[in-house]
Amino acid sequence: MAMGRVLLCSLLLLSLQRGLSRGPGARGALVAEEELRGTQRTQLGARLRRALASPCQLWSLPLPVAELGLGYASEETVIFRYCAGSCPRGARTQHGLTLARLRGQGRAHGGPCCRPTRYADVAFLDDRHRWQRLPQLSAAACSCGA
Repeated sequence: MAMGRVLLCSLLLLSLQRGLSRGPGARGALVAEEELRGTQRTQLGARLRRALASPCQLWSLPLPVAELGLGYASEETVIFRYCAGSCPRGARTQHGLTLARLRGQGRAHGGPCCRPTRYADVAFLDDRHRWQRLPQLSAAACSCGA
């Protein structure tokens, strides 16, 4: 589970570096890490704030299969869908009420998380002309959870 969160965070940062955080399916140019100085670093910070300030929603990112980091050799591009955005801190469950109270006392940290509630499989043709199916690679629906 922690590895999945790390992968999602990495992909979110990658999309922000590419300028893809303007909305689901938007496209932008690649921004190299060395170029993130001065104005560009400020712009990236603004994009991150906008993405985190938007409501929890499904985002799409076209990725070459090699960039998935799963060891597959393919020149194909797949659509990776992930969840990102802010979640209200309103307590809707007993768990949420208790967590809000503990956060108020400084005994618990964090808040509701934007996360996938359903997943979709992704398939692609590898360099050896074999179909590869990756179960539950992309998010299919998102929701906030405490």
